[in-house]
Amino acid sequence: MDSSTEDGGVHPDRKMEAEVAEAGTEQRASPDVPASQREDLGAVLWRRVKSKEYEAAICEIKEERHQKYLNQNSLDLVPILLKLLGEDLDPEGEQCIEDLLVHVASVANVKEATIAFLEELEMGYSERMFRVILHPIRTLLMGQISQNTRPTMFSWIFNTLYTRVVMLELPSGCNLEGEERKLLDADPRVQEVTGALRWLTDFYFHFFEKVMSGDLVWGGKVVNSKEYLSFFLLQLFHKPIAYLDVFCKEGDTESSLFSTCNDLAVMIARLTGNSFKLFTHVAWNCSKTLMATESKALKEEDEKLEEENRTDDEKGKEDEKENEVSQLSLASFFYCILGQRMAKDYVPCVYSHQHVFINCLPLIVQLMQEKEDFPIHKGLILAKTLLSNITEKSLPSETLEAKAHSSFPQLLLRIMITCNNKEIRLCALEIFRPYLKKFDSTGRSKLIMSLLRSVKHAGALGLVIHELKENVSQNLNQGMENSSFAGHTLIQLLNLACYLPDGERTDLLEWSDSIMQALNLLVFLLLRDTQNVTGIREALPKLEKNFLTPIQTGLDLSRGHYELKLRDLENPSSKKDMETEVTVGGLTLPSMPVEQERKVVQTALCSFDMMQCTLARVHQAAERKL
Repeated sequence: MDSSTEDGGVHPDRKMEAEVAEAGTEQRASPDVPASQREDLGAVLWRRVKSKEYEAAICEIKEERHQKYLNQNSLDLVPILLKLLGEDLDPEGEQCIEDLLVHVASVANVKEATIAFLEELEMGYSERMFRVILHPIRTLLMGQISQNTRPTMFSWIFNTLYTRVVMLELPSGCNLEGEERKLLDADPRVQEVTGALRWLTDFYFHFFEKVMSGDLVWGGKVVNSKEYLSFFLLQLFHKPIAYLDVFCKEGDTESSLFSTCNDLAVMIARLTGNSFKLFTHVAWNCSKTLMATESKALKEEDEKLEEENRTDDEKGKEDEKENEVSQLSLASFFYCILGQRMAKDYVPCVYSHQHVFINCLPLIVQLMQEKEDFPIHKGLILAKTLLSNITEKSLPSETLEAKAHSSFPQLLLRIMITCNNKEIRLCALEIFRPYLKKFDSTGRSKLIMSLLRSVKHAGALGLVIHELKENVSQNLNQGMENSSFAGHTLIQLLNLACYLPDGERTDLLEWSDSIMQALNLLVFLLLRDTQNVTGIREALPKLEKNFLTPIQTGLDLSRGHYELKLRDLENPSSKKDMETEVTVGGLTLPSMPVEQERKVVQTALCSFDMMQCTLARVHQAAERKL
């Protein structure tokens, strides 16, 4: 058959063989290879594999006359064999390439072969190459195993493999809810990452067995070989696992990644002996609580101290940076073993639920701070699972000294307000109320006061005021035994709850949720506390000045404005004179139909009437006319 193409070019297969032959010529020029062994082994293997003579290719490379050549020329032969994977090979052909590479790894110079394999990994990625290359790399490393193994090569290879997996593309902004999440397993990007993680997990399992049996012990600066390997396994829980959906519904289905994560979790749990030992790697940052009750000066002072301490610590911890564990890795790992109950046979049950929750809280916060839905959902599920095990009023207020306790409720509220995923928003709401109830009365009071000081969203503030009302009601029913919701503390809470950001100029429609909740709280207290045990009567003058009177002024102004607007809408001639345009981002929005605009104005007036009615009830209750 003619090797040239119709247009005078060279056939692709012939061109590739020519390149291989040229590389072989360079190899034969090596003075270290005897003349009897100077032959183009790469070209021979290429032809045999392309001709599907797989057994002949294996026999050829195993011939004794090639062993010295293989030992000295792996840098040239490995790229040739891996390039064959780009050809149209059947599964048997891929297995043949893998077997050929395994033999090269078993007889080649270790350093040269390692460089050859890692260079190919760094130059590009394909599923086929990644799967095939893991076996020969494993063969290289297994040949280095001893009771005092140098960790440098292992660390180099493990990190390179992890880097290749991290670089794979992940889906983002999916906004999937409920059963829709199952569709993610059909995404080609997810399938590619899931396959790579499965192969890498099987790759690590061989070293896991050697470490557990004591055959593999790393020397040098490595103090604990089991911990050393567990850190590399934990890397995978950062990315990609943290950004993919990992779930299993009992009696239903599980995500494609669940089995792989379970195997990784079991290996880490067995290596550590006690998974909760990893709590020592959790970054608490708890020198001072960032609660909203602190002054700005105190916060700045604490931040300065933290910076100084960090600078001092860095002087003695340069060598420890390699052993640092990503907080997101730990968070995803504990989500798997506690939120999804993986490796349950290796998770101790003797720790108190309070201890586990408090130690996991910084990790939960870490997940909830992410922008993608999947890590946020993981954090919420982990929090919900751990909180369900804790009895109400069992967490002491002292636990709030951890910085994570100031971030957690704030993040819950932020997710409720800003998250586009309805399922995640509702999950955050389901956690918020039970979370408050887990603390003793002092803790609940501190938490509510902190939120009242810091929350600047009407809906979220209304929710916090509702929780305040529930706690005050409970305290009244118990005869005001609890000082955390009585006396000066209660008055302080009321002053914070009755909040108008701009006084009488406050947009009453925008802040209607929090204003209505605050007015209802005042009505409740004035009607329920007939003996003035809460001290609400003494607080009324200040509330009247700072809250009730500005609301009345704002209502008068707002109602007059909207009533004038309604009259204008009912008069078509004046409507023409007042036509305006609204421009957002350089685009002019279409004008609202008159009928729809009238409904909006009427709804606003109705809201003002409801607010006026509730305000009147406050005044009547204060004068004991109800």
